[in-house]
Amino acid sequence: MSKREKIILAVMALTIVYGAYSFFAEPQRYAQMPSPTESKLEAFHKFISNVANLTKDGLSEIDAYIIEHISDQWTKDPLLNITRDVKIGDQSEVIKSLDIIYTGYLEMGPKRMAIINGMEYESGEPLAKGGHRVGLIYPDRVVIVTRESNQEVAVPLVESQ
Repeated sequence: MSKREKIILAVMALTIVYGAYSFFAEPQRYAQMPSPTESKLEAFHKFISNVANLTKDGLSEIDAYIIEHISDQWTKDPLLNITRDVKIGDQSEVIKSLDIIYTGYLEMGPKRMAIINGMEYESGEPLAKGGHRVGLIYPDRVVIVTRESNQEVAVPLVESQ
């Protein structure tokens, strides 16, 4: 055995001995949780009384509205601002045959990305499934260029519920 191997084994043996000592000889150190001191308890009571004083007059109108409507479902995503300037038309049958779901839009500076079927695509990239290509990307729709006939199909954004 080389000198290096002997040193490694010695360090490992010391580590095992220390681990056994700390596990068996000093278990009482970890068994009891420290009790809160009086000053911490007083600070907690002061905090609770301050909160009680702030809310004794009742809730404000805004707070009451928030609490009343907190469980309501959103009808649309409030962070998504869409202006529908172009009418997409009825291409629902073509979209169903392509099996494409446009679920997200990312814009970072000049770069626009579309989330289609859970994957991110830039304009001009081929889709992983079907061999179609991503055309123009808008916040409310993405234009897909079909593989067979180079037909442009506008796929609308599907907002998650």
